[in-house]
Amino acid sequence: MRQQRWDIAQSQDKIAELTSMLKKSNQKDFLILCHNNPDPDTIASAFGFSYLLQKRFHVRCSIGYGGVITRAENKAMVDRLRIPLTRMTYQDLSHYHTVALIDAQPMTGNNLIDFRAVSQILVVVDHHPVRKASLKASFHDIRPKYGATSTIVAEYLIALDLIPSRLVANALLYGIKTDTDSLMRSCCKADYYAFNYLSPLSNPRVLGSIEKPPLPMDYFRDLERGLADTLIFRDVACCFAGKVRTDSIIPELADWLLRIDGVIYSLCIGEYEDMMLISLRSKSHMPRAVLMLKRLVGKTGSSGGHREMAGGQIPMSKLSQEQKNALSSKLIARFLKMLKRDNAPSRPLVRND
Repeated sequence: MRQQRWDIAQSQDKIAELTSMLKKSNQKDFLILCHNNPDPDTIASAFGFSYLLQKRFHVRCSIGYGGVITRAENKAMVDRLRIPLTRMTYQDLSHYHTVALIDAQPMTGNNLIDFRAVSQILVVVDHHPVRKASLKASFHDIRPKYGATSTIVAEYLIALDLIPSRLVANALLYGIKTDTDSLMRSCCKADYYAFNYLSPLSNPRVLGSIEKPPLPMDYFRDLERGLADTLIFRDVACCFAGKVRTDSIIPELADWLLRIDGVIYSLCIGEYEDMMLISLRSKSHMPRAVLMLKRLVGKTGSSGGHREMAGGQIPMSKLSQEQKNALSSKLIARFLKMLKRDNAPSRPLVRND
């Protein structure tokens, strides 16, 4: 049986396009911007893209993000791999003439780029569904079939014949692993090839320490409350975790709930500061999780994601306490109606006997 080769022709063409664009623009300083509250894939792909710009094009790079990094694994990743991330605000963007948006796109509501700063975007690299505003960038490479943006950046390195450092290889491998759930979710052949290429270049011990960092006591308090407040509606698990101390618990709870025997959809909601955070997980390919959550959130907030996972948020700073209290119930009721489970009987996940 002939072994299939990794086809990186698209990335080779894109690197040629990037090279030409950089020569014409003569830009020597870049802000590489992650999406807000960055996850491993956006951190890794920004780190890898910075590496190739500096090594091959001698471009000075800063890596920035909006929001916060709260998940213990993500903090450990940045610390152990010595990734130079800088927390920024909208005002900080004015100090940069050129922005590369990595694992994100303009006008999505999940990054610091809004309509005022779109003209600064020179580069967009992402694996989410294409947004029209991205096509205005001088260089754009959007591949929705890929499981991780880290895979795209890994292909760029190979196209440039540039071997990643151990730190960059660790980061890209971890980015692919987390966004595809260890190649079990929403991935393509390119993700497998990139994973296999990066594995011998990485350090398993370092990755292991990132995957299992120490966890604060608040994490377990939020986890306990979330599990206790979960209801099962036939094959749908819904959880309102209330006010949480760590925002990362919401997507983690959604992941845990999807593992319940017989559950096909999981929806987890929680209050964090002035935001209602929402995470959706699905074992069903139709309807797509990203489209379901977009309908659920509507124009009141922002959302994004993939076929089997999605996340969103709704600002609550202008809501009264009564409206805040009712919002989670309305979202769960609307979600169940979308799935035609609104008449399904509920049962608690944890019984308090």
